[in-house]
Amino acid sequence: MLDATSLSLLEPHLRDITLKQYDILQDADAPIQYVYFPVTAMISLLAILETGEAIEIAAIGREGAVGTKFGARPQLSFARAIVQLAGTALRIDISQFHQAATRSSAIADLAMSANDVLVANLQQSAACNAIHGLEARLARWLLHARDRHDSDTLPLTQEFLSEMLGVRRTTVTLAARMLQNAGVIRYRRGHIKVLDREGLEAVSCECYGVVRRNIARILHPEF
Repeated sequence: MLDATSLSLLEPHLRDITLKQYDILQDADAPIQYVYFPVTAMISLLAILETGEAIEIAAIGREGAVGTKFGARPQLSFARAIVQLAGTALRIDISQFHQAATRSSAIADLAMSANDVLVANLQQSAACNAIHGLEARLARWLLHARDRHDSDTLPLTQEFLSEMLGVRRTTVTLAARMLQNAGVIRYRRGHIKVLDREGLEAVSCECYGVVRRNIARILHPEF
């Protein structure tokens, strides 16, 4: 979405990196050091409670970026950013990103648009967690992961899913079993395979479509 001149301000500083599952990229209340642009990886933002428990509040894939806050003061992360699905990403030092955004209104506008999408999806996630049942939420979550991972097979353990959804592992097991009995997924040894995407969408709540529309409306019409 950037013109060649704006892109040239970023390209010399971008580094191709490989992100491993469960890598922590940023922690809550810690200074932001880098901006990450996922390519094939998927990153979760987690709210951390005093008990040490965590729950996902947003997920970011190739449609967005992590760490794009900018301003005069040192930027702190409001959440923990953890790699949900391993893959590749582009990384740039936040100071170099700020310099580029200062010189290019297109970069600054795009960063603000990405943050607008994030806020919209945070609001939707809050409503979803409060109102919708676990089976529908799990279906929505798997669809978002499938969209960003470009594979029907997702390397996800039930323990990790329970943390993302903020429920007990046994509860996730029951919800996953219901989806498996319905024939829309198959779960085996830390891998979930999407068998019937349309069926999974039918089980999912409305929030899946809302998040996709937020992304398409603000950032990527083709997403």
